[in-house]
Amino acid sequence: MEQFEKDGHKIIFGDAIEALKKIPNGTIDLIFIDPPYNIGKNFSGLKDKWVSDNDYLNWCYTWIDLCIDKLKSNGSMYIMTATQFMPFFDIYSEKAFHFI
Repeated sequence: MEQFEKDGHKIIFGDAIEALKKIPNGTIDLIFIDPPYNIGKNFSGLKDKWVSDNDYLNWCYTWIDLCIDKLKSNGSMYIMTATQFMPFFDIYSEKAFHFI
């Protein structure tokens, strides 16, 4: 895991779940997450595909829950994903977020 800091701002580059576990709850203003999309793309020999869509979604729900815990009450989160999974993220996250 790598951290880059400047002027009081921090970017953490690493495994999202492991990194998020180390951050105190309620301390993040903004989370921008661009996870693997589970569409089978090959990244230098690493294929972006889980065994099942349910396995992928359960992994996503884990980091979404961690992100919710880490955000300040007025924090924002941006999630990039493939169009076929966005409705699942939306429905799962609506308990905690106001969507724009």
